[in-house]
Amino acid sequence: MELLEVMENYNPWWFSEFKDNSIMRDSYLSRMEKQLKTKQITLLLGLRRIGKTTLLKQLISKLQHKVSPEKILYLSFDHPLLSNYSLGDIIKEFRKRNELRRREKIFLFLDEILYGKDLLQWIKVINDNENVKVYATSSSMLKDQKALLTGRTSTIRVKPLSFKEYLLFRGKRTDEAHLLERYFTEYLRDGGIPQYILSKDVNYLIELADDILKKDVSLKYRVNYVKLKELFLLLLSRIGKPITYSKLSKVLSIKEETVESYLSLLSSTELIYIVYRYSKSYNERIYSPKKIYLGDVGFRYAFTGSFSLGSNFENLLFLQILEKDPLYFLEKGVEIDFIAGKEVFECKFNRELSEKQESLINRLKKRGYKINIVDSWRFFLSITLPL
Repeated sequence: MELLEVMENYNPWWFSEFKDNSIMRDSYLSRMEKQLKTKQITLLLGLRRIGKTTLLKQLISKLQHKVSPEKILYLSFDHPLLSNYSLGDIIKEFRKRNELRRREKIFLFLDEILYGKDLLQWIKVINDNENVKVYATSSSMLKDQKALLTGRTSTIRVKPLSFKEYLLFRGKRTDEAHLLERYFTEYLRDGGIPQYILSKDVNYLIELADDILKKDVSLKYRVNYVKLKELFLLLLSRIGKPITYSKLSKVLSIKEETVESYLSLLSSTELIYIVYRYSKSYNERIYSPKKIYLGDVGFRYAFTGSFSLGSNFENLLFLQILEKDPLYFLEKGVEIDFIAGKEVFECKFNRELSEKQESLINRLKKRGYKINIVDSWRFFLSITLPL
């Protein structure tokens, strides 16, 4: 009875039409809708409170008009009672409650899957053996955890609001350049965490970062919360700048391997991203200084009360091209922001290329690279965030 009560509370569409009044993020929804007929598990990854749950609910609000609502099951596995049941038990109870035969296709929307009891293994088994379409979310997932579902997933990384989405969430509709320039400067400061953009309560971002540091890293992996937070605060002022584990270890008075471990765990939550130097030598790539970018630029202003137009602009570009697996490029002391495949991206927000950079870019052009000089808000308004 307890399990049944939890399921019924999570699935109001079983009883009446479900209405979702949140702002639609169409670029993600359209991709999710296209995957309704596929067998692959659609996995939504991204920072906590980036909007993954909202996207699930938005899709359910559409799906309820295409299939029987009683074939749709949504569960959030951060509910403590669900840890007492396997996914197999839950689906059995779901089919029983809604009188669904095993051959009938069901739609599972599973939120925060790393909180569930052996949930990744169960998702694999259910997906392989039942007539089911699975959508799942997680805010933190290490490579070895992802490997359990290898070959069975189609991953959608949910990112902070694009500039277009930011304007939509703020209710700003204009094509006047001087206003768009002003709003873009505010976007550089605010970032794109949906609820923060709606509320503008800076404490929301501070509490969000603390939640990630405590729940997703410190408590889960039993690491020192104080040092972890010190590291995070230290990184806020070093966005886009080369860093080394040795320098960070000296500043924080912890071992280099501890710094490396902490950065890896922070990266798994998408609170930060680690960018390596481009090199054909694997050793050089690993041992060269790294660069750090934030999962959302708003954290910098929330914690420090200030921000840098240049480095935040660079951070936004990095998030824009994240799917291209960008690296930073350094040749004979001359640096280019990002190289990804056969594309080069250089940020010049209100700045000009130096002579040495122009020379390097010309050499790269002759080697067959496509050159992208990103110098204004127009770049972010002219394209859709890649999925």
